[in-house]
Amino acid sequence: MIIIGPDNKLYEIKRVQSDTSLTLVEEYTGETQTDVPCRIITTYEGDLTQFSARFTALMTRMSNDSKAMRSWLTAVDEVLIEREDGTELAVKSLLQIVNEHNAALKWYTDNTDAINAAGDKAKEAAASAASASQYSSIASTKADESSQSAASSAESKSAAEFSALAAKTSETNAAENAASSRVSAAAAKASETNAAASEAKVSESEKASALSALSSANDAAEAKKYAEAANSSREAAAASETVSAKNAAAASESKEIAGGHATNAAKSAADANQLKLDVDTSKSQISEFRDEVIAARETTRQYSEEAKDAANNAANKAASQTSAQITASIQREVEKATTASTSASESAFDAKQFRDEAAAFAGSLDIKESTTSQKGIVQLSSATDSDSEALAATPKAVKAVMSEVQTKAPLDSPAFTGTPTTPTPPDDAKGLQTANAEFVRKLIAALVGSVPESLDTLQELADALGNDPNFATTVLNKLAGKQPLDDTLTALSGKSVDGLIEYVGLRETISRATDALQKSQNGGDIPDKDLFVRRIGATRAFDGAVNIGGDDNPWTTAEFISWLESCGAFNHPYWMCRGSWSYAHNKIITDTGCGNICLAGAVIEVMGVRGAMTIRVTTPTTTSGGGVASAQFTYINNGDGYSPGWRRDFNTVNKPAADEMGALSVNGGRINGALGIGTDNALGGNSIVLGDNDTGLKQNGDGILDVYANNALVARLQPGKLYVVGNVLAGDGRKLSLTSDNNSSLNSRFNLWGNSDRPTVIELDDDQGWHLYSQRNPDGSIRFMVNGEIFTTSSIHAGANTISTDGNIYGSLWGGWLNDWINNTIINRFVQDIRLGGIEYAQAWNGPGYNDTPGYVITGVMNGNSDELIDGVHRRPLQKLIGGVWYNVASI
Repeated sequence: MIIIGPDNKLYEIKRVQSDTSLTLVEEYTGETQTDVPCRIITTYEGDLTQFSARFTALMTRMSNDSKAMRSWLTAVDEVLIEREDGTELAVKSLLQIVNEHNAALKWYTDNTDAINAAGDKAKEAAASAASASQYSSIASTKADESSQSAASSAESKSAAEFSALAAKTSETNAAENAASSRVSAAAAKASETNAAASEAKVSESEKASALSALSSANDAAEAKKYAEAANSSREAAAASETVSAKNAAAASESKEIAGGHATNAAKSAADANQLKLDVDTSKSQISEFRDEVIAARETTRQYSEEAKDAANNAANKAASQTSAQITASIQREVEKATTASTSASESAFDAKQFRDEAAAFAGSLDIKESTTSQKGIVQLSSATDSDSEALAATPKAVKAVMSEVQTKAPLDSPAFTGTPTTPTPPDDAKGLQTANAEFVRKLIAALVGSVPESLDTLQELADALGNDPNFATTVLNKLAGKQPLDDTLTALSGKSVDGLIEYVGLRETISRATDALQKSQNGGDIPDKDLFVRRIGATRAFDGAVNIGGDDNPWTTAEFISWLESCGAFNHPYWMCRGSWSYAHNKIITDTGCGNICLAGAVIEVMGVRGAMTIRVTTPTTTSGGGVASAQFTYINNGDGYSPGWRRDFNTVNKPAADEMGALSVNGGRINGALGIGTDNALGGNSIVLGDNDTGLKQNGDGILDVYANNALVARLQPGKLYVVGNVLAGDGRKLSLTSDNNSSLNSRFNLWGNSDRPTVIELDDDQGWHLYSQRNPDGSIRFMVNGEIFTTSSIHAGANTISTDGNIYGSLWGGWLNDWINNTIINRFVQDIRLGGIEYAQAWNGPGYNDTPGYVITGVMNGNSDELIDGVHRRPLQKLIGGVWYNVASI
């Protein structure tokens, strides 16, 4: 069987699974659809002819569509394309579409500059608004930044990180890396300065070597802090994607801040040295500070090396991202940092040397009590609130003071953390007060004022002004074209309404307005509505329930057209109405040639004019007077010379009959000539080919049906006979073959027959008689008969019994093989043979007492002395053979 799919293609059915499922021979590759009916063609019912007709109709439709497409491709003006429902659609030709496209393309090319200019202006306006918004955001950010300050020199890292993170619009990484290198160099330089200061303090007094050691330790700590600051600056530079010139300046400020912190730290160290001028210089105290001095030296050297490494890393980073000029500049800074590191190491070495000299000097020093005017021994104190000038501060007191100092912000460019608060300046403040977030928001609120929410941002104001940066100029230009407020309008203000109308020339306009349509009437004040609709070229719905003809009598097409003309149907490009639901008041058109049209409830559409009309009638689902329900009739009349007439569209409800389509009915029909399915027919005559033009069935005479494959006869059907030209094969994997070499002298056959005595007989015959048969007997048993000799190269089996090829028989009667039974029963128990044994000589006996010896046969008598008495005899024993053994026969 064959199925026509929803894609109108043919598919061969392999197996039907259920009412809604089937398996195809080949994989289905069409579009997947659901609930779409498909038609199954059963070739045995004669639907191949119907399919051929449907296929021919499809090809005709494709040919018509191809002609319509060629017409559209080659036309100069608009063309009419017919839809599947018979209606026509006016479309532009391909040439018109191409010309319009070329014109549009030329206009775009000619106006590209103007379009681009308008786009640039729009972008500039958007950029201006974005800049304004950015300035507002920067103002708020600066207000927050102004409320922050650095707590100590150790927080310079946070300041450097803040500066790096604030630079979101930098131009290159080179400037930041260079700035980071300069900061690292400055930190190393500060370390060098601190070491030099330490050296100066040591040389100031030989007795203050312990203070020098403490100063060296402080300097080492400061060097560590600035090395950490340099490392943080390097990490911030690596994390930053772009750094602007503005941020480079900010980084330079951070450098100056760090320098200020270094100065403050040096000053703090000097203050500490001042407090330690009277430190006890005894040998025991010097010995106590010896380890601290050594540790300070090592720490100074370590952090100097770290500062050097940080500077080198920053220089290497900058060298990989900047030009040769910037690389050279950074290298100079690195050399400075290296020099500072070397100086710091030398300073530490000198500090140790001065310590040793101070220790030697202290051994011979005449110690006196220290005062503000002379050197000497002094008492230590850890108090941080004492006013005494006779006490010396301990490291504990200095640490407490330094800890307190480190929590304070410097006066120069402080950087706060957390959420610091400041007093809010007044609204009219103009000085250098710190502006906090509240102050900034008050100014923004005052600037916005009572503006609506839709205009309280710069972007909204820009949108309201049309993103026009020259808005004032635009307004002035438009005002220049307005009527000036001069004497003319002043003079008119004194005129009457009638005079004013006369002055401005509106008299004729008002006169025409008197007879104008009122929009509030919605067309109700139009005198001749039908004429109005016709004049404007609009479509008209005549009536939704009109009695067509007034009765149910038959009507001709001419009468129907006259009625339409009386209703003005041809005065509009499109006119429609619907018949009322009254069979008694609506006519029936009976001369269509394709079915009666009952106009009750039918929708009538009229397109065109009286001389070139198209009428379409769609009937409802119920009808009367022999009308066709659920149908669509189309009447086309372009003049009597163009064969006007009706046609009816077939649909899913009104399917065409076979005779209406020129097709075969499912109830039977006739095809004249050869038929080809999927190909042309090359067999000719009354034949059907399938897929291959010379493979199929052909009628070759009365009662003769031949089967062809590649134009070769392979089988013939005749009444009661089937001839196969070639081998007959049965089976798929292992095959059973029935063949003929066509060279035997007689014909042969297998025959199946039976009667009451022989119910079933399978017989092999030739022209001279039967050869063998297998027969089922009436009692159900089976008999196999051969009409001749049977030859076998193997054993013959009958139930459990066997006849072997050597003649031996195996069976239960013999208890096994017959040969064994004969041996055991006959040969081994009966005399198989008799004979005379070997010759013997016996002495003859003459006289009483003769002893007979049984079992012998006398074979000779001898008399050796020529008397009447024998001398002796020759004898042989009589023997018997039993079981292969010879025994002498016994006597009774």
